Amino acid sequence: MTLTGAEIREKFVAYFRDKRGHSHLPSASLIPDNPTLLLTSAGMVPFVPIFLGQAPAPDPPRAVTVQKCARAGGKDSDIENVGRTARHHTFFEMLGNFSFGDYFKKEIIPWAWEFVTQDLGLDGERIHVATFGGDEHVCADDEAYDIWHKKVGVPTERLHKLSRKHNFWGPPGPTGPCGPCTELYYDRGAENGCSDDPEKCAIGVCDCDRYLEIWNLVFMELFKDENGNFTPLARKNVDTGAGLERITTILQNKANTFETDLLLPILQELEKLSGVKYTYGTFASNTEEYKKNLYLKIITDHTRCITFLVSDGVRTSNIGRGYVLRFIARRAARFGRLLGLTEPFLYKLVPKVVANYKMHYPELAAHEETIIAVIREEEERFAKTIDKGMIFLEELLSGNKKEIDGSEAFNLYATYGFPFELTKEIAEERGKTVDMTGFIAARKKHEEVSSVSKFNVIITGDEALGNIIKEHGQTKFTGYDRLADKGKIIALIKDGKVVDHADEGQVVEVVLDRTPFYAESGGQVGDAGMLSSQEVTLHVVDTKKHEGLHVHRAVAMSGTIEPDHNVEAEVDKSRREQTVLHHSTAHLFHAAIREILGKHVVQAGSQVGPETMRFDFTFEKQLDHQKLSQVENLMNEWVRLNLPVKTVEMGLDEAKRTGAIAMFGEKYGDIVRVVQMGDVSLEFCGGTHVASTGEIGPVKIISEGSIASGVRRVEALSGPRAWHFISQHLNILSQAAGQLKIKPIELLGQIERLQDQLKQKEKAQTALEEKLALANAADLLERAETIGNIRFVSAIIPDLSADGLKALVDHLRNKGENLVVILGTKLDPDKVSLAAGVSNAIVKSGINAGKLIKEAAAICGGGGGGRPELAQAGGKDPSKLQEALNKAKEMVKQDAKSLSS
Repeated sequence: MTLTGAEIREKFVAYFRDKRGHSHLPSASLIPDNPTLLLTSAGMVPFVPIFLGQAPAPDPPRAVTVQKCARAGGKDSDIENVGRTARHHTFFEMLGNFSFGDYFKKEIIPWAWEFVTQDLGLDGERIHVATFGGDEHVCADDEAYDIWHKKVGVPTERLHKLSRKHNFWGPPGPTGPCGPCTELYYDRGAENGCSDDPEKCAIGVCDCDRYLEIWNLVFMELFKDENGNFTPLARKNVDTGAGLERITTILQNKANTFETDLLLPILQELEKLSGVKYTYGTFASNTEEYKKNLYLKIITDHTRCITFLVSDGVRTSNIGRGYVLRFIARRAARFGRLLGLTEPFLYKLVPKVVANYKMHYPELAAHEETIIAVIREEEERFAKTIDKGMIFLEELLSGNKKEIDGSEAFNLYATYGFPFELTKEIAEERGKTVDMTGFIAARKKHEEVSSVSKFNVIITGDEALGNIIKEHGQTKFTGYDRLADKGKIIALIKDGKVVDHADEGQVVEVVLDRTPFYAESGGQVGDAGMLSSQEVTLHVVDTKKHEGLHVHRAVAMSGTIEPDHNVEAEVDKSRREQTVLHHSTAHLFHAAIREILGKHVVQAGSQVGPETMRFDFTFEKQLDHQKLSQVENLMNEWVRLNLPVKTVEMGLDEAKRTGAIAMFGEKYGDIVRVVQMGDVSLEFCGGTHVASTGEIGPVKIISEGSIASGVRRVEALSGPRAWHFISQHLNILSQAAGQLKIKPIELLGQIERLQDQLKQKEKAQTALEEKLALANAADLLERAETIGNIRFVSAIIPDLSADGLKALVDHLRNKGENLVVILGTKLDPDKVSLAAGVSNAIVKSGINAGKLIKEAAAICGGGGGGRPELAQAGGKDPSKLQEALNKAKEMVKQDAKSLSS
């Protein structure tokens, strides 16, 4: 049966949704909620809190997903194998079904067999199955083995019992849930094997492309404790993952994933751009056909990956997931050069990626312009330095040393933008290594710390909070329509552990059964306020959310606080009201920038609190005053219109159909809140808002700037804080105008006139300084020292500008054919200027003013350069000026000896 990749996706979802009663949930973002992860690397990642019991399971407790995944760094990275095998990628789609304490082995194993053999039509006789064979700690999974053999009918010759390394999942940390897994392999035939010897080319022995793993079923049935003991879990879970690309390769009978309809259109577009044709067939690794195919496949894979990363909000940087994005993009650009593509080209492939995937991932089409702009900017940035960087790297590789010095590798990274991994890869192609220890030391010295190794899922969680959810359920939030409510203390937590009381003066985390306190989420800060009764008083300083629990961080002011106390929970009204104004302002700002700048602009983060509204968004250049004024004016116009603000709860799918914008990085349940402001703004939002835009009051943008490549940040004030800011600045404006005895409206013109007058006076002063300095030129020449055939002039000149110093040096060097001049001056307590000049005849003999000034300035803690005949530099330490001149003198002495010999 030949199926398209899209049809396979739909068949998988339909099987588990329609035939097996699963809820179909959308793919989570590649930016995971789990703070221990840089990227979503498996289908189970979004369900970690459920597996830990820290969040409720969906109803029904079974789900099916097609999850976007990325593995491009750390020990889980597949990047080195991309293009070299038939199956590895940096981005891939994982088909998964999940049971949260519902069905288990006797259900899922027959289902898996039915789906692959009947719904997909795979030949059952070519499917092999691996199960856990047991070890000294855990018994073999005979239950799964027997189901496969006795119930499904897989013969023993196609059943394989493998070790913990192959068929046991977890725990990811020292303790936690874990269990055996069973894997389905498809035999692609001996022609895809690595050996004719069945002992060498076999499941669990080799890693070639003959036996292709297509589906892994994980059975979370055990818990490993701190002593290394394994005990059965009361609630057993199922987590499965099947690779869409691998299954598509088999069903379309292709040699590798790149020849399937999931990737071939992108590869074919790359063929057009590069003029290099992909050659079908198998080739030895030292042939030109193999190399060209490899480069085409790597670029195709990497382009798809970076397209999805940028779409989900990742932006290039030198840390974290931004570093991963930069590395992948630059690695692809480097392989492009090996195909002859010397100009930016990756961004030209983006439309083809979008066209191939937008039906299943509509966010790609919505963000297409931004994706192209971000990738193009990164390519252009790297293009400016890659050629010089390759020259530098070639110098490092051309020597006899087998290892590149770590500090040199860091210099390549810091100066030319070569990620360490790229340098390492190129070095390995030449049979050399890179000193990782030295690189890390150099990076630390420059305070450039990267986190690219954080790729392993850590599901240790907060056990205390997880147990509270299990016992009491989620907190009921009542703060949408009230700022005070009664609640019962159901738990107290101190230093991560549940405690039975808290005394006066102690800081404690308080969990209530119900609360009006908003917990920080969606960019809105948590509430503060008071919890009190006749016996106790607590000052709440912040409120956080943990999987449905509202956790109040509080200081015990009086009494002994204990669970089961009933308290009055009262939110700080003034603080909440100002936060509400700023949150509603954020929605208007988002709508306004999309109206003024274009719909391709998307939110990249936000924080709203009582002090200010901060909003991050994707845009490739600075907003000028005119654009900012347009945005601000539009927001204030919407405020004046007093648009109604409506909040409606609805199902997630229904909300998506309304066209509501989902907030960046936010996680949504089955039921979501949608906030509508007139006909100008429609967004998913669980925050608190005004009843109409007129309540917001005046809006004032107070700052705009860049926080990362392609990401801008604006801060704004609204309501009373905006009035205060405007009043304060009008007062300053009035006072400044009063000082100049003019009207405020005339202030800008007067400042421009004063600046012009100041420039003229500075120019006249500089001319006078230069004239006075030149008057001393004869005296300086008379005091010149003779060093061999050279006349050397050096001096510290007081009260002279940098320009005046340079002019004086240029004047002196032209007063003879054998002059070398270096002068210095103190500009400020921590600033100096140095200038060096060499007569033209001396320059021809090899003495260089640029080299002299570079060495001298280094002594003063500075640097600079210039032409061989005239150079200038700055420095930070005036006390080292004479030492710097002495250094130049020593260099001239050495040059003089060379000239005489």
